[in-house]
Amino acid sequence: MQWFNAVAEKLLERVGAQVIETGTSISGVPHIGNASDVIRGDAIRKALDEENAEVDFIWIADDSDPFRRVPGKIHSTTKYLDEVSQNPFRNTPDVNDLGDYLGYPVKDIPDPLGCHQGFVQHYVEPFLSNLDEFGVRPKAYSATELYKKNAFEKEIKEVFNKSDEVTRILNRFRKKPLPEDSIYWSPICESCGKIATTRPTELNGLRVSYVCEDTTLSGRKVKGCGFEGESDIRKGEGKLPWRIEWAVRWKHFKVTCEPLGKEHASAGGSYWTSKIISAEILGWEPPLPVIYEFFTLNGEKISSSKGNVITLRDWLRICEPEVLKYFMYKRLKKQRDIKLSSLPNLVDEYDKAERIFFGLEEGAEKEKQLYAMSQIKKPRLLQVPFTLCAVLSQVLGELDSDEAVNRIKRAGYSGFDVKRLMRRLHVAGEWAESCGPDNLRFNLVGDEQAEKNKKKLSPDERKVLLEIAHELDDNPSAETLHKRIYEISREHQIKPSEVFRDIYQVLIGKNRGPKAAFFLLSLDVDFVKKRFR
Repeated sequence: MQWFNAVAEKLLERVGAQVIETGTSISGVPHIGNASDVIRGDAIRKALDEENAEVDFIWIADDSDPFRRVPGKIHSTTKYLDEVSQNPFRNTPDVNDLGDYLGYPVKDIPDPLGCHQGFVQHYVEPFLSNLDEFGVRPKAYSATELYKKNAFEKEIKEVFNKSDEVTRILNRFRKKPLPEDSIYWSPICESCGKIATTRPTELNGLRVSYVCEDTTLSGRKVKGCGFEGESDIRKGEGKLPWRIEWAVRWKHFKVTCEPLGKEHASAGGSYWTSKIISAEILGWEPPLPVIYEFFTLNGEKISSSKGNVITLRDWLRICEPEVLKYFMYKRLKKQRDIKLSSLPNLVDEYDKAERIFFGLEEGAEKEKQLYAMSQIKKPRLLQVPFTLCAVLSQVLGELDSDEAVNRIKRAGYSGFDVKRLMRRLHVAGEWAESCGPDNLRFNLVGDEQAEKNKKKLSPDERKVLLEIAHELDDNPSAETLHKRIYEISREHQIKPSEVFRDIYQVLIGKNRGPKAAFFLLSLDVDFVKKRFR
């Protein structure tokens, strides 16, 4: 049984409608690590759908949180970068000026690139749009709007009425205990607009008195303005602390399942605190946690603050969305690295599962199920290697579908879906250009440079190239041509590695390149013959 089927089965033991909640902090760029609970949550939704269960799938933007640190990189999310210079918004800060907004709710930070009305919109709109391209479409909510609509009033009253008990629960997980008279509300300062600098001083019903004073965020001092005021909870003039807010959401939305990263589920993590608050304070059975390991990117932790991120939009530019979904579904509790220069390895895993699904290769039922769950639309066979597509996209330049199909068939592939082929050609070409290894990035050299390179070859080496050109007259498969290159090399007592080097030097001016047989067959036959003769 797959993990998502096992989760669905467990949830069905809980009588009533199922609600899967996911959420994302918008204090930095939402990356594929942030998207993992949403994409995995959608797998659970699908599994419940297959059981004809009543299920809701929601996503909440944590856009009321204080802005704690400046991201290491601001991604442009506009389709056309010239929109930035034509945007109607004025006085948008430079990326480096975002430090001036530390302590403010992220909802109130301007868009540093000027292409949206604010920092939150800059990321939320494309994040949801990109999720849609992955076939993932949760009901989206804004935490800010929920507070402004006073959606949580009933639950907040329960928390305030039992604040002593809440304090005791929180202190179970703290080295430094909270004061017994703690007030669980973070007001937004009416004067300066900051949320991280306010300290509650008195609770009067659903109004909280506060003072705005200096604090420290991520090692940086954030000044308070000294204002003393009152925050009205019913008007959304603040927010709950996270561990309490999470439990409040569960009760309000009747959440039964929550995918979450292992950092929330570690000893003393926020899930365990919120779980107790949900059960003992709010009287709601906590949701079933679906705990997953995080990814690394190029061997390092994915981090917005350090700028080591890849967004869904970045992924869609260099690879198919189904491949990432398959990657996320395959090993829930094992840390895996996404090494962008080795992206074809992930695609090869996906392609193997595709062969199993279509009955072209024997394999575990698990792979077949994972492939099916990863699909956005009806499965369509491709089975054309990603690296070959990366090579062909550079050879063809403008991707003419008829010519692309002819070249792929000449390389020995058939029975593929043309639309999928064209999509893979496009993304593989973008991958090769932006993060592919050097041997897969190339430009064909001109005739003049090719002649200079040929003059460096010995007479026997030139004969070898001439014989390879003759082999192309017989329209060989890639496998046959590869074998003949070795045979011809040995007939002339030249090491095959030296012949491969000669092929690359004459064609692309390098000592290394794509797999030679596939490469030669991806090129125009007459061009190769002329060049080798």
